[in-house]
Amino acid sequence: MAARMWANPDIPADRFAIEDFNLSTDDLEILVAERGGLVVGFVGLDRAQRELSHLFVSPLEQGRGVGALLLAEAGRILGPGAHLLCDAQNSSVREFYRAQGWVEARESWGFVEFVRPMPAACRSLLPWAARCSPSEPARMACCHPQGLI
Repeated sequence: MAARMWANPDIPADRFAIEDFNLSTDDLEILVAERGGLVVGFVGLDRAQRELSHLFVSPLEQGRGVGALLLAEAGRILGPGAHLLCDAQNSSVREFYRAQGWVEARESWGFVEFVRPMPAACRSLLPWAARCSPSEPARMACCHPQGLI
């Protein structure tokens, strides 16, 4: 909850409730990152839509690789063409996604859509690229599906 409040400073703290989180993630698979038995970050996945949402990292863990590992695992699971939305005014998050290899596809209504690009080796196989899976291995052993938190 602290990460969501920190990421959304324009929303009053009393507006955050676990029920809100449960409603917004009800149809998602949740991957959780742990350190020392504590949850330090999570991300929601919609495999059918190949969409990533709700990537949050504890403010105390930011800059320590947790977000990059969650994003890499989500990208590995969802594959090339996976996408996510980001607040267009959040320049640090936009830079984070770019640094992780995601590409800005379009901007609309205050949001930017990022897309995980297809590996070059797969692009050469078009139109069969949809069958090509990413070659990168999972890099986060502590990241696992948990269902709803």
